[in-house]
Amino acid sequence: MTEPIVEALASGLSPLHEQTVRVAKVEALVNIDADPLAAEEIAAGLGLPLVALADMRKYAVVFTCSPAEVREYTDPAYAPIAASPTGQMWQLAVAGCVEPGHREHARVSEREDEFGQCQMHSNTRIQGTVAQFGEYQSTTPGHTPLVLWVVEGEGLADSLDFWNTRALRPVDTIDMPMLLLPGADTVKHWLNFPEQVAYLLGSRPGQFAPDVALVSRSASPEQLLELASVLGLVPSHEEPKAGARIPAPPARNAPFTFRTDLDPTAWVTLERHYGVPTSFDVQVFADGPSTLRFTQPVRFNGHAGALVRIWGEPLLGLPARPSIARLVHNDAEWRDGKLQLAFLPMSHQIAVQMTFPLLTQATEQLLDDVTAAHQLSSAGRLGTALAERADSSVLLEPGVYEAAIALTTPRSKELLKRLQELRADGAPDADLAELAATWGGRSERRYLPADKVPNVRAEDRAAALERLCALGWAERGLESTCSSCASRSFVPLGQTSGSPQCPGCGAVSAYQSGGAPTVVHYRLDSFTDRASDNGLLPHLLVIAELCRRKPRSHFLPGTDVTFADGSQEEVDIFGVWDGKVLSGEVKTSASEFNEAQLRRDVALSQRLGADVHLLASVTPVGVAVRDTARKLCDAAGLELEVLDQADLRPAAQKPVPATAADGLGWLRAAMAELASVLDKGKSVKRGQVAQILKAASGGAAPVPGHIEALTWALTQHRDAAADLLPGLLEALDAAIHEHDATEREA
Repeated sequence: MTEPIVEALASGLSPLHEQTVRVAKVEALVNIDADPLAAEEIAAGLGLPLVALADMRKYAVVFTCSPAEVREYTDPAYAPIAASPTGQMWQLAVAGCVEPGHREHARVSEREDEFGQCQMHSNTRIQGTVAQFGEYQSTTPGHTPLVLWVVEGEGLADSLDFWNTRALRPVDTIDMPMLLLPGADTVKHWLNFPEQVAYLLGSRPGQFAPDVALVSRSASPEQLLELASVLGLVPSHEEPKAGARIPAPPARNAPFTFRTDLDPTAWVTLERHYGVPTSFDVQVFADGPSTLRFTQPVRFNGHAGALVRIWGEPLLGLPARPSIARLVHNDAEWRDGKLQLAFLPMSHQIAVQMTFPLLTQATEQLLDDVTAAHQLSSAGRLGTALAERADSSVLLEPGVYEAAIALTTPRSKELLKRLQELRADGAPDADLAELAATWGGRSERRYLPADKVPNVRAEDRAAALERLCALGWAERGLESTCSSCASRSFVPLGQTSGSPQCPGCGAVSAYQSGGAPTVVHYRLDSFTDRASDNGLLPHLLVIAELCRRKPRSHFLPGTDVTFADGSQEEVDIFGVWDGKVLSGEVKTSASEFNEAQLRRDVALSQRLGADVHLLASVTPVGVAVRDTARKLCDAAGLELEVLDQADLRPAAQKPVPATAADGLGWLRAAMAELASVLDKGKSVKRGQVAQILKAASGGAAPVPGHIEALTWALTQHRDAAADLLPGLLEALDAAIHEHDATEREA
């Protein structure tokens, strides 16, 4: 009953029939009597396989089974009715027929009025084909008017449209009765039929208007009015509506209304998902096959086959590409975002082995699908190694990316840029030689104290630098100044001594000069410094933001690809973005995205089979660049994702000024937590101290020195602190109470 029937015209399918096929989500087309070439062209346009009717019973081609295989038999005395294969068209559409030579649990009826009555009670042979039919999810308009199709003459058009509307109608999640009847000249002779229709209409809650939608492709307006009169219906000009209300309104009362200008198609062309669902647990292995065992929920009476769709956590994030399905199972296909397998025969207990690929494996397979060869670029190898050392999402935190860029030692690219700038300004050769000499002898990595880090808010500098150190990307040290050769050098904290030695001349140097206090300096480790100099940090920053938005993702930060025609390209970012394939380009400055660059990037993403093209820059991307990229992506059939400064380096929100009440509350919470720690009698850990200080400051990250100082104090003077805390808590409680009283009076 849920399988549509469409007409193959000389021009293909009508728009309505093409929509019907797509909404019904059919698995294949069966050619009944259309021209084979025309049928193949239609199937190709819909992207569906085509099976000839004569092949439907051939085991090697396709398997089907009688509805009796899933039907639960009832009393033979009340068997559902069926139409004679040589009966009227509308009767065949209403009830279906019994196939000659096959024993089926149905009786052939010769009474026309019985086809009207049995529709209202769902007691037809065709209704049996949805036994155990499932819809695990479907959109529904709720309660709708009764749809009454009227047939005059042969009735092919009305029978076909009635059939397809019923095929699209959700089986369980919509209250939409449908009848297909001959005209008034026939119905007026049916005994008590108007009363039966009135009983059906009177049993429905008033959640819709009108009561009946009269629809016909063959009846004239006069013939529709005549049938409405026979059934006791009155015309209505009420605004049509459908839906559901809670609580349900009272049942409708006579006289019952009708309209002839309503199209029921809009009530059924909605999203729906087929199948009887079941759920089960499975142990998934990341490095090998996993066995799925479950009891299938449909009860078969004999030999039958079925399609099984599987979805769940192990499949989330995987792109719905054929090659990815084959990684899971050689015979698997993607359908409706789920993995589908055909089982023949269909046993009660199912056991099947599947291998669930990681996103890293899926990314490699996607590149294998579209390239002759691929490998990480030199920059990609650096970026991958750097990301493996620590979680690069820290770059999204305030000031961390900027601090890393500020500590990066400028090398070849920056030298070339400076030389070009000086040459363009007409600088003399002496200036160029001096610059080259300065850079040529620059072997030491750049280092800076916290207060000298540019482009970072003063309150974020220390925390950002400490985060880099915690990652292992940077190190702390002191600056030594040699009084003999005037050179300055960075001495890691672990290598400091009482009398530092100048690495240049070997003379004894000092950690301070001119009476200035000793300051902690920071520098990147050599590997991070090299990766940053090669422009990898913007790539990792963009990847971190993409993964923050959609965690089920994996990307390569630079890949060299070779296509079948021998052409070679480099793509900055390629990977899986929560089920979609993403490819794109990252620039330090958006000014590098000219039209030629954009055309190259979009064409490469299209060639790599991407769903989404990425355009990313640490600086703002202008409207003109966005518009050009969007037009190119639209032409290539790609989605466009733009990330720029607003996404990657958003302006820090100014904190709301804390009130006196806030401060007292924070301090009270911190004191209570500290008292709890001391009461347990165990040694105080740095993490506990950091949490207490954070609570006292309203959530702000504590300074490492404060943590060390409080840890030392609690370790050395634990008993004194424990004795002092009860009095402090009482004083804070009194202060909070007094403050609240003052606020209420104000």
